[in-house]
Amino acid sequence: MTKYSKIGKICDDFDLVQLKSVLIKNDAGDWGNEPDNNAIGIIRSTNFNNDGKLDLTNVAYRTLSVRKLEEKKLSVSDILIERSGGSETQPVGRVAYITEEIAKNDFAFANFIQRISIDDTIDSKFIYYCLQHLYEMGITSGMQTQTTGIRNLDWKQYIGTYLPKPSLPEQASIANILSKVDEAIESVKKSIEAAEKLKKSLMQNLLTGRMKPDGTLRKDDEFYVDEKFGKVPIGWDVKKVKEIFYINRLSLSNKTDDNYKFKYITIENVSTEHIDFANCQEFLFKNSPGRARRYIISNDILISGVRPNLKAFAIYQRPDSNEWICSTGFHVLTAKDKVSPQFFYYQILSSIGESQFYSFVAGSNYPAIGDSDMKRMLLLVPPYDEQKNISKKIEDVLFYQKQKKEKIETLERLKKSLMQNLLTGKVRVGEEGKKGE
Repeated sequence: MTKYSKIGKICDDFDLVQLKSVLIKNDAGDWGNEPDNNAIGIIRSTNFNNDGKLDLTNVAYRTLSVRKLEEKKLSVSDILIERSGGSETQPVGRVAYITEEIAKNDFAFANFIQRISIDDTIDSKFIYYCLQHLYEMGITSGMQTQTTGIRNLDWKQYIGTYLPKPSLPEQASIANILSKVDEAIESVKKSIEAAEKLKKSLMQNLLTGRMKPDGTLRKDDEFYVDEKFGKVPIGWDVKKVKEIFYINRLSLSNKTDDNYKFKYITIENVSTEHIDFANCQEFLFKNSPGRARRYIISNDILISGVRPNLKAFAIYQRPDSNEWICSTGFHVLTAKDKVSPQFFYYQILSSIGESQFYSFVAGSNYPAIGDSDMKRMLLLVPPYDEQKNISKKIEDVLFYQKQKKEKIETLERLKKSLMQNLLTGKVRVGEEGKKGE
């Protein structure tokens, strides 16, 4: 007889278990009172991530009564479920598992969160992965009810869910495999975070000239004092943007052939350091009357000077054989001779350019920065070879981050496949060591 759990068809060797039948704890949290010297960390919805992990960097601290603290203190192997909250794009039902590392710090949980504990007939981490898979499959979105704008998980329906139940050894093996993938993902994320700190340090020190491209620091006698930037390396100049770049040099003429085809980058298609080429629309010139059009070439810097994405900018690299045009809401910076656009892109991205940029923004109802202000922004200009060497240092870190992000994507795809196949018994592990059908 075919067996179906809430996460799909399961193999013949697996049993089914109703979630509520294995619960030994099933309680809502408590928000407590204003914090005092006995305050404890309270985990709430904002601490949940969609991947089944908790972000505990912004935990709220509240005071619970002695009785409530005893009741609501979290223990190893507890599972938390977001019972209320969510949004149109994020259903309730996110889950988290309390590890030894989390439990040793003494946390409780808020009133919109439900805590469950599992009896010893089933592996709690196996159940956690089943519930996480339930969320990732979008099944909890069908268990939502909504009152006064708040989404609530239909708890009776949720705990009435039937889940797969392999043998205990196989449950433990499955949970262990998925845990190992999670650990690998977390390890890569930490390496990305370390690279991000390195990037910020390099941008702060290389772009200001405090550090040379070879990693050594400049001495005091290797600087001169500029009234705008303070200490500037000897051999570096201070120039206006218009001296380094052509600004808005190329636009489509009104006499352009009506059948000229192009793809169009709008303000909404650009976020800082990224252009969303996939969602750019294609037009014929004759079908885009009145649309402002600015021609761009590879290595142009696109800086949004108007809302909604004020200061969202990126370096354009032609992604395909199409002709690409952008909105006149962008300031398009085209490098002159002996200029590394990447170096100045990073400099504008850093605090050097940011403070100036926002000082030029005018208007409260429709904030914007005009061409004349953009042209007079001041930048530090090292010799051309040094520009290239500094850019290379920063790009190496960015490339490393990109590789690591791709690795995370690969691991996340692997985990998703393993969850579907292992949790349902399509692929077998443990003592049997067999493959399901």
